[in-house]
Amino acid sequence: MKSAILSFGMILCMVSIGSGQSTATIKVRIQDIESDEGMLRVGLYDSAQNWLEKTFKSKSSTIMDGKCELVFDDVPYGEYAISVYHDENNNGKMDKYLGFYPKENYACSNQAPAKYGPPEWKDAKFIINQKTNQQLIKL
Repeated sequence: MKSAILSFGMILCMVSIGSGQSTATIKVRIQDIESDEGMLRVGLYDSAQNWLEKTFKSKSSTIMDGKCELVFDDVPYGEYAISVYHDENNNGKMDKYLGFYPKENYACSNQAPAKYGPPEWKDAKFIINQKTNQQLIKL
């Protein structure tokens, strides 16, 4: 009986050690914001399937002197992308002309371009594989 309990305990320890997933911090700095009015809305996405549809984490921040900094903590290592928009009228959504074209300024990680539609995941994604990471986005 002792050996069975000891074996179970060792297996439990090995599983808990092996499942320890590394997490990171992403410091996001946004600059070149045209005005300090409203809020900056920032979304962190964890897959191509969720890109621009369902955020993994999101934050809002005020703007000071055309700049903003915020931090995402406890982000598991992996692939991510960031989208940002300037919610100038602070209504909690990106306003659009004719339901298609953004009225408010926006940008994505890697300064991913918007060609004939929204920026693509493959252009915006980046890898998190160290404890502290930084992203600079120009709006």
